[in-house]
Formats: sequence, structure tokens, C-alpha cells
Amino acid sequence: MDRLLRGPRRVVVVNLLAACALLAAATLAAPVVGTVVALVAVVLVAYVQRRSFFRPGPGRPGAWAIARTALLGTALVGVVRDGMDGWDVLAALVVALLVLLTALEGRLGGIWSGATRPVANLPGVDPARPYTTAVGALQVAHLAALTLCLLVPLVPVVALLAAALAAGLLVVSGLWSLQARRDRAPFAAALTTALERHAAPVMVYLSGPGGTEYQLGVWTSELERLADEGTGVVVVVRERSLAQRVAALTSLPVVSAPSLAELEALQVPAFRVALYVNNGAKNGHNVRYRDLTHVQLLHGDSDKPSSYNPVTAMFDRIFVAGQAGIDRYASHGVHIPDEKFVIVGRPQVADIRHADAGAPLRTVFYGPTWGGFNQDNSFGSLAWGEQIVEGLLARGYRVIFRPHPYSLRQPDEAAHVEAIHALLDADRRRSGREHLFGEAASATMSLVDCFNASDALVSDVSSVPADYLYSGKPFVITQVDDTPVDEFLDEFPLGRAAYLARLAEPGSLDAALDGLADDRLAPERDRTRRYYLGDIPEETYARTFRDAVRATVADAGPPPLHHAHAAGAEDEEAAELAGDADGDE
Repeated sequence: MDRLLRGPRRVVVVNLLAACALLAAATLAAPVVGTVVALVAVVLVAYVQRRSFFRPGPGRPGAWAIARTALLGTALVGVVRDGMDGWDVLAALVVALLVLLTALEGRLGGIWSGATRPVANLPGVDPARPYTTAVGALQVAHLAALTLCLLVPLVPVVALLAAALAAGLLVVSGLWSLQARRDRAPFAAALTTALERHAAPVMVYLSGPGGTEYQLGVWTSELERLADEGTGVVVVVRERSLAQRVAALTSLPVVSAPSLAELEALQVPAFRVALYVNNGAKNGHNVRYRDLTHVQLLHGDSDKPSSYNPVTAMFDRIFVAGQAGIDRYASHGVHIPDEKFVIVGRPQVADIRHADAGAPLRTVFYGPTWGGFNQDNSFGSLAWGEQIVEGLLARGYRVIFRPHPYSLRQPDEAAHVEAIHALLDADRRRSGREHLFGEAASATMSLVDCFNASDALVSDVSSVPADYLYSGKPFVITQVDDTPVDEFLDEFPLGRAAYLARLAEPGSLDAALDGLADDRLAPERDRTRRYYLGDIPEETYARTFRDAVRATVADAGPPPLHHAHAAGAEDEEAAELAGDADGDE
């Protein structure tokens, strides 16, 4: 059911349900049957939209609003068709009021959300407002009024209750909208004052579609340690929904800034350094503030094109794990001055345990990447995932399976994930081997936990095998195209330290999996580890990144006496007017 209702298909299903209800009520002779059909449609529509039901404002336009309007039309058809004496005018008025409220949802939602930007963990700011804390009750009341309308053909007296409820909803929504307009400026001023008092020198800037929070999650533990050591950090997120997800990840202050005007207001002089974890399209909105030193971290270090994106050149500094992070830009024709690069290691790997000499190979971690946004970043092996897992099971290994978070959002990849879960579940029941997959591997365990619980890895071109290098354990890298081996290794040098599985070539996967047990590449892995992850003493490895951030803050100097206006602001503001004012992608 959930797969059927994923993405654009959900809109189609919702509207079909509403249309069927309308058709049934308009054509069926018995009002009881028509009303029951309509009520069932209400329940199904509410189920389809359950994940977006409680949102700021009385709802958002789209499938849910269209379906309710059609169901309200169902009620009106029932009233007119059955001619209920003096009740029909009142019932028609109720329907008209609810249709009006539904039509105003988009506008009201924009007003309400504009006055209630998500803010978390920032002392001195209380984002709670009556129109957000009570929005759930209002949504339930709206659905109740709709249901009462559908019951009017059966019990005419409920039209009075429906009328009172509908009128009350309209009045409350209007009053709260007026209050939201008054609250917007004071709330923004309070937010700016709180940031000035907090006086954090480090801003972490994030923008992206839903699910992007994992990119910040890679760095949250280090950023929280940085804050605990006295260097304040504030996370600024451009999209409201993403800000809410980020707030659930971290104890750091999180502030949303959907519009350019709101981003401008957040540029308090205390901020000296801005950190970025991706090359999102909206990064330029913040890079234009030249009082800040802008530092690109990225959320992974790999041989993928995202790790040598020419856009990275716009940042003042680029933190990389090792020399490989510098060389790959030049080797792909992206010319960035050497002085912009700072080798900081990968603090995320500091807790990875090293391999035990002579330990038997019992557990293999399969951690595939996803298919990517485009063909240039398509390195995922999930299409061969069942074959890979079957090969591991045939060799008697216990398997840990953890796919990329984005794979669960792609229907084709999600289907492969489910198939692999079924394989592992069946083998667990048959053999008794305690495989780890699903919530056990993706939620209960961290990526580092998966590394430490395994004796070897099978993965793709991504940051996962690069991080796994720190353990010293053997690993397989998959090749999903038919590029000649020499060309592939020139493009992805990490593969020289791995057992390469050319998935389109018969027998290559079996040879690579057999190589894990023989393991003749330990010396090459040690050399590659220093090249990719930095030749940094183990005793100082974990703090190298935090020391580099503090040094960047010190180099940025004290806050300016007069905060400069952003370069190119007028052009950016014009671009924003042509975009989504809500700030969600």
C-alpha cells in the first residue's frame, strides 16, 4: 500500500478516491449508500495523507485539498438531490464555508509558517504560537466538519452543528492569521537579538531537499564537541521541513531562514566562519557575505564527481581528509590554489577499530550507495544486490546490510532492498546466522558500528570504502559499468586497494569475494589509507578537524564594526521572487 501511495501516485489515488465518492453520491438512488461511500473515502484520503496531515497552517493545497473539496461537493449533491425541506439551505451554507476555508489554505498556511520559522535549542527564542501548537486540533475539527456535512442527508439536524463548527473554524483561522501578521516582525527581531547574545562564531549552512539532513549528521558529533569546547556553533537551514528534521538530530541551535530577507537578518557580526556540507544550489546565497570565511567540508570523501565539483572553488577554504582530496581536483581539470586546502583527516573514522591480526573472516558488511541524481554519479550496486548477498551467504558469512538512505526513496532501489531483506530473513531462519538488516542496521547501529561489527566490506564507489580504510580490513569495490579496468582505476584510485568486482563480467564477483578470504592487499591498503585519510598521528587524529576550525576562526579576526551588505543581493532577491517563497525544495 505504501509503495502504491509513494510520490506522484499519491495525488492520483487521492483524487480518484474523491471522484469515486462524488460519483457514487450523485448517482446512487439510496442516500445511505452514497453517504457511506463518501465516509469511506474520507477515511482512505486521511490515511493516504497521514504523513502530511499535521503541518503548519490548516493544510496545504494539493491532493488533500482537492479531495476534500470533491467530498464537500458530494455532501452538496446529496442535499440538493434529496430535498431536505428547511435544512438544505443551511447545509449548502456549511459546504460553502468549508470550501472557502479549503481554498484559503495555501494563503493561510503561508502566513502562519512565515511567522513560525522552525527554531530549536537557541536560548531566548520561543517559536511556539497558538496557531502552531493547536494546529492539530484545528485539522481534526476541519475533518469533523467535513464528516458532519456528509451525514446531513441521513440526519438533517447535524447541519446546525456542522454550521457552527465551520463558522468557528473560519473565524479562528482569520483571527490567527491576523495575529501571525503582527508576530512576524517581533519574532524576527527576537531571533536576531538571541543570535547576537549567543555570539557563536561558527555558522553551519545547510540547504537541500528532504532527506538531506544525513549530510549534516555526518558532522554533528564533531560540531557538538566543538561547541562543548567553547567554540559556539549555530546551524542555519534554508528549508523549513529540513530544519525540523535537523533539529531532531542535534542539540546545537538550529534556525531556519527560508527567504533571503530572513537569511540577511541572521548575519550577525559574531559569525566569523561558515561551514558547508554539500554543494547545494542555494550555497551562493550565503557565500556572498564576504565578512565570513566560507569553508567547504562536504559530507563524504570519495572518488565520485561530487568530491571534485568545480563549484567548490568558490569557497575560501576546503577541508579534505588527505592528499587524495587535493589531487583529485587537479587530475580532473579543476584548478584550485593549494593554499585553499587544509588536510584535517576524517574525524568520523577515529572510533573505527583496527583489524585484529589473524582474526577469521566471519561477518561481511554490504553497504551500497544509491543511484545518484544523474548518470555521472550512478555507482550503486543494488541492482546486483541479491546476487552479491547470495554470494556472501554461499560462503557462510554473516551479513550486515545497510543501504544508502536515499535508496529507500527510489521505488526501484527500494524494491531491491526489500528483496535483500527477504533473502537475509530466510537464511536467518534456515541457518541461525544472526544477520543485521533493516532498523537493526540502519537505525540502531551507526555506520561506524557496522564497520566495527564486520570483518570485511562490500561497497561501491563512495565514501564508505574510503572510511573503511582506517580499519585496515579487506574490502570489495563494485564496478557497475564496462569501463576497462585501467581506466576505471585511473578514475577511482581507491580501487587499487580493493578487490574489484566488475558486476557486468561473469565470474568477477566470485573472484572478488574469494579475495576477501585470501587477502593479499594489506600493504597496499596501508599506503592508500595514509593517502586518502591523512598521514596524521593516531593520538591527534580525532581533534585535527576541530583544531582547524578554531584556527580558521582565529584567522578570521574579530567581528567587523560595520557588517557589510551582501554582494549581489539585488540579483539574488530577484531570483528568489521567481522561486518558491516557502523555501522548500
